[in-house]
Amino acid sequence: MDDLIERFAKSEIFSKFTISEQEELASLATRRVLPKGSILCWQGDPWPFVFSIVSGLLKSVIASPDGRNYVVATWGSGVEFWGHTLFDGDGMPSTAEVIDDMIGYQWQGEDVLRLVFRNNEVVRALLHRQTQLIRKRRESIYNLAFNPVASRLAKLIVEKFVDVESPTVQRDLTLGDMASMVASSPEVVCRILYQFQDNGFLHVDRATITLRDRQGLEKITEPG
Repeated sequence: MDDLIERFAKSEIFSKFTISEQEELASLATRRVLPKGSILCWQGDPWPFVFSIVSGLLKSVIASPDGRNYVVATWGSGVEFWGHTLFDGDGMPSTAEVIDDMIGYQWQGEDVLRLVFRNNEVVRALLHRQTQLIRKRRESIYNLAFNPVASRLAKLIVEKFVDVESPTVQRDLTLGDMASMVASSPEVVCRILYQFQDNGFLHVDRATITLRDRQGLEKITEPG
């Protein structure tokens, strides 16, 4: 329990709960271990839960009627994944699939909301977080509609380095995943990655991506 309460201190939302509320949340949590490839929730199915990721990586995938998949977001360590069902009663808009072996804590959503509505600071933090997600999705849609593939891929790569100090990160997304996120094909993504490497922007191998020229890559993301 103490370890979970320590994690709450780093959370945008959970840190706003009082100590007694955090202790109650810790007592209600269920620890889950999910291997790579497992599904946290399915597109279209109800999922009224809150899940806090301790380690590992999750991706949200939308399946189109013609059978194509699009990765709309990834979720990593320290992030809470709030089920849409909890707010509107409908099915989930995407499938949440585990990319990398994941450990986390899960709550019945109503148990969390009961405590949320007692605390105005938590309500405000939750609204802020959900609004930021909406803004980010709007930016993603704009990016897909108006920017070329190279620009979209450059933006995806730059964003991988936003919260890390090291110039090298693990390649936790496959070519197929990246292609789904920039609305292209794995072959095109592979070709552009090696073009970026030839231009000196980065170095890529099977396991890692090393950023060598952030400014050069950021210029590609700029419109026009």
